[in-house]
Amino acid sequence: MMRITRQQDGETITLKIEGCLAGEWTNEMRRCWDEVKNDTRSRVIRIDLAEVNFIDVAGRELLAQMFASGAIAGAVNVMTKTVVEQLTSDAQVNKSGPSGMRKDLGQSTKRS
Repeated sequence: MMRITRQQDGETITLKIEGCLAGEWTNEMRRCWDEVKNDTRSRVIRIDLAEVNFIDVAGRELLAQMFASGAIAGAVNVMTKTVVEQLTSDAQVNKSGPSGMRKDLGQSTKRS
């Protein structure tokens, strides 16, 4: 189960995600992202991951695309902070080319 809430505060639009960013819910998140991205014209887009409790491979790929497009992340728990750090680090490596340094954090989306 996943819930997406769109909030606007001045020049910032926040997409708050709650639950699991996985499976069929990834497509719903992509639809919301595309809608906001195409409608924002120079606004900041923040992705609030504070209430996310699981992210699968497809969810990680979507987040990587979002961050590479300029979205900023809001993460508070260990899992989401680690995922964001890894995805944004990977985006920097992709921008810097094959000589860039990559910090490999391994799989950090396991359920306990």
